[in-house]
Amino acid sequence: MTKIIITALLLGSCGSNDNNNVKTDAQTIHEGDAAVDAPAAPDCFTGTPTTHDELINACPPAGTTRIFKTVHLPLLNPDGTVPPLP
Repeated sequence: MTKIIITALLLGSCGSNDNNNVKTDAQTIHEGDAAVDAPAAPDCFTGTPTTHDELINACPPAGTTRIFKTVHLPLLNPDGTVPPLP
């Protein structure tokens, strides 16, 4: 019984070392939030990325060829809806 209590106390005292230093991602910008005459938003993040979202959306280095693929799923209806189950 004392082993269980000691184990519970040891596990309870184990905490994270982050010292509450939580980085938050940038706020989501919706298309409706932009003014009509606002310039188009860049399709990638410029600058030094510091968050996960900035890192995965970072602009590629100059001279890199970007490939954009459109996926066409063969079982979808022409309007993009899912067909009924058989």
